[in-house]
Amino acid sequence: MPLKVGVIGAGIGGLSAAIGLRRAGAEVEIYERSKFKNEVGGAITVTPNGSRVLESWGFDDVKAGAVEAKTLRMVDAHTLEPAFTDDLTDVRGDFGAKMAFYHRVDLHNSLKDLAQGQQEGPNNELAGPPAVIRLGQAVVDIDCETGVIILADGTKVTKDLLVIADGIKSRFISKITGEADKIKDLGWSAYRCLVPMDAILSDPETRPYFEGQAPGYWTPFYLPEAFYMVAYACRDNRLLNIAIRHETRAQDRDKDEDWNAAATHADVLEILNGYHPVMRAVVLKAPDVKVYKLVRREPLPRYWRGRAVIVGDAAHTILPTHAQGAVLAIEEAAALELLFTGRDGGSGSGSSSGVDVSARLELFEDVLKRRIHAVQFLSDSIPGTRDEARQRAEEICGDDLFDHEAMNFTEPVRKFFYSYDIRKEVTRRMREAGYLQA
Repeated sequence: MPLKVGVIGAGIGGLSAAIGLRRAGAEVEIYERSKFKNEVGGAITVTPNGSRVLESWGFDDVKAGAVEAKTLRMVDAHTLEPAFTDDLTDVRGDFGAKMAFYHRVDLHNSLKDLAQGQQEGPNNELAGPPAVIRLGQAVVDIDCETGVIILADGTKVTKDLLVIADGIKSRFISKITGEADKIKDLGWSAYRCLVPMDAILSDPETRPYFEGQAPGYWTPFYLPEAFYMVAYACRDNRLLNIAIRHETRAQDRDKDEDWNAAATHADVLEILNGYHPVMRAVVLKAPDVKVYKLVRREPLPRYWRGRAVIVGDAAHTILPTHAQGAVLAIEEAAALELLFTGRDGGSGSGSSSGVDVSARLELFEDVLKRRIHAVQFLSDSIPGTRDEARQRAEEICGDDLFDHEAMNFTEPVRKFFYSYDIRKEVTRRMREAGYLQA
């Protein structure tokens, strides 16, 4: 009998887990409280350690409107003169996969198609049946030990494996940890908006800063005020994604931790006051502006219990410092795929008979816990400093960690994050545990 899997949440983490487990031969049902009527979000970066997994799944980058990163440009926020540039064209050659930007909705839709659709090609068939997504089905309780899911209408469903992927405000963290969930408002937020590139390139004031430039990060910054704005293209270079970090303002303090909380252009312009006017001109071309508050919780002490595992934003609050939040969720999905594929590693062997779910989940945590904790601490740390979060990462990684003075996305930072290959690591650990032949 195929392994029966219930996934709670159909975001990037939940869909990725569904794809991985479907590839392992499982029957997957996803329970999503929303109805996908108003999918929202800005852009998202997938670095090579995540792209390797997507490519192994046959992910369609063309359909997803991917923009491959080719450059990093950090500029003075007052003058927009270059402060630091780095060529990213060799990233694929260095790490075996690309670094790409996606509109979050496009990435989500492409993952959804992969979870539900039929793949073509002799080497890309999915072993399990298409995942079933049950929209408008809120999960109100679970039993980790028995695999029972209780829906809002009282329906009870029993699964061999539960995957908790219901996002940063997950209601089931305590079911895994046995402790009350403690999430902390950091006092910082980010304004975000999407600007049509046509509008930027047709304006003589803004065009010189973007015309003819290789796609990549454009980052005006001013360290004495901890100011930085990050901009990069997505959706086939048709939209410019912008995020501006700032101290949470009084009018935003009572807003939920929600990607879609409304803000105004005036709010953003006030933050940009005193910096180069081109940034203001770019933001004014955005149809609307959103704000989201940055929050964190301490790394979880455990990531599984009984027949349940927690992944994605539900499992870890990863700040966008190194663009590893969604990537970690994709890596976790790849780990689940391999762990539940079977003893011989053959596709389609994800059977409930003879599979010790708890033992596989214990190995999942054994492989990923240190990685998750290190990535979370590094995302908390201010680049260029040796603050408490950085020191906690050093305790985990030791000499393998890049120098604390290395800035975001520079070569030593890229090497640390992008060289990690979750598939190789899980395969190695499965061999050591006797799940695979040496």
